[in-house]
Amino acid sequence: MGTRFLLLLLLGLSLLLGLLQALECFQCHRVNASGVCESGESFCQTQGSQQCFLRKVYEGDRFLYGYQGCGDLCLPMSFFRQNARVDFVCCSDSSFCNKL
Repeated sequence: MGTRFLLLLLLGLSLLLGLLQALECFQCHRVNASGVCESGESFCQTQGSQQCFLRKVYEGDRFLYGYQGCGDLCLPMSFFRQNARVDFVCCSDSSFCNKL
């Protein structure tokens, strides 16, 4: 019984450590319509409960620009205003999951 408990404890700890590993994310303050970073190109590493995010801005159906990075509070959603739309995409399943 003691050995079984120890194995379960080790399995639980290894799963927890796997979930707490930091992710690497693309970071860019402005990605143009061609998908090229125009300013602030780098990488960031998530900390704590952060996730990688991608924010895309559209006018009508045309992609205008985007932002990439690490974020504390990321909620997947879309905002609409007249002819503009902003999509928020969040991911935490693998490093660099916020690629445009």
